[in-house]
Amino acid sequence: MKEVLSQSDTAFVVACTGLVLFMTPGLALFYGGLVRERAATDMMIQNFVALGILGMLWYACGFSLSFGAGTWVGDFKYLMFNNVRKYEPWPALKISEELFALFQMMFAIITPILMTGTIADRMRFAPYCIFIVLWSLLVYCPWCHQVWGGGFVQQMGVWDFAGGIVVHATAGWSALAAAIALGPRKSKVDGVDLAEPHSVPIVVTGTGILWFGWFGFNGGSALSLNEVAVTAVTNSHLAAAMATCVWGVIDWMVMRKPRLVPMCIACVAGLVVRTYIRKVVTPMCGYIKPSMAVLAGAWAGGVCYGAVYFLNKTPVDDALDVWGVHGVGGATGTILIGLLSDGPECLEKNNPEYCVFPHSVAAGPKQVVIQTTGVVACIIWSFIVTFVLVKFLMLIMPVRPDETQFENLDEELHGEPCYQYVSVMAS
Repeated sequence: MKEVLSQSDTAFVVACTGLVLFMTPGLALFYGGLVRERAATDMMIQNFVALGILGMLWYACGFSLSFGAGTWVGDFKYLMFNNVRKYEPWPALKISEELFALFQMMFAIITPILMTGTIADRMRFAPYCIFIVLWSLLVYCPWCHQVWGGGFVQQMGVWDFAGGIVVHATAGWSALAAAIALGPRKSKVDGVDLAEPHSVPIVVTGTGILWFGWFGFNGGSALSLNEVAVTAVTNSHLAAAMATCVWGVIDWMVMRKPRLVPMCIACVAGLVVRTYIRKVVTPMCGYIKPSMAVLAGAWAGGVCYGAVYFLNKTPVDDALDVWGVHGVGGATGTILIGLLSDGPECLEKNNPEYCVFPHSVAAGPKQVVIQTTGVVACIIWSFIVTFVLVKFLMLIMPVRPDETQFENLDEELHGEPCYQYVSVMAS
């Protein structure tokens, strides 16, 4: 019998698509507020331009490479959205193929720009645009296909609900590779205070947008208006709340004062600077009970804080702590699926009512090994490909701005300072 599209599922996923789209300008504000005043435009334009460039790339070939048939990468069936139908449901769903492709586009847009938090002040605009296009084709699309598009890793039994591997591990470990390849900022080496963050109100505004959008990011990944979507949203919120408590206490103890920006960072937890918790809960938010989400939040608060603290003690210049947040958070969250998911009884035909996502994934040593294997493979691929890609770009064109441009990066690179100051002279 012909499958029928669900109006409620369609409305829900359309709304979630808008929420995830809204996260991109939210990330621009968050990162823009965290960097120094004279580099804020440069940071925000690198985020915002992805809406255009990566949106068109996904339409042209990204969706086909990610969700076309194939073991390692997709075929060319969906080039230019050919064969993407608006009246036919995507397999096993009740939303159209067109809506599925559009929702996935939002993930493809926001993933590469997570790395801008690491490479702050160190990449000119043209090389940056080339970089995110090539990175999407060489890292994001292959791993999206591997984990969500029927690739070998998915067939192996690796589970990832909303992007622990596909989004956060790829971007986080690629960010580390890019930071090493580009080298540190001179000011970082010299120990110069960059006056970051330059605007706490902008950081708070970006935090609110990201928190709001993340319900669509995780809840929408159920791709249906059902109990799994509700659990995913609940788990996201609880994990973020717990991470706020853990990070907040640690920061208060270390700094001797309660501070707003670290609390914003902790509660957003999954998309931006030092925000780690949702990064941890994202891959498993649809597979675990709320009580396990609280545990995941506590884990994230400690582990990701430790990762950020560790990297800041090394010469690596990860400007906004993307590796500790996304790389470590996404990787550990994906592995925790094997520990915190439902028990094996939830795989049975007559499963208990308490099961969160019946007939999907169950906790156990075997699943931990499978999840770890997928994570390690992703880390190795993402790191090596990104390092080689950045070094290649540095060989064929000037990538880093000149040191003479550093002081006033917005004016030098874009002719568009973030703030205009007008002298008011007494008459």
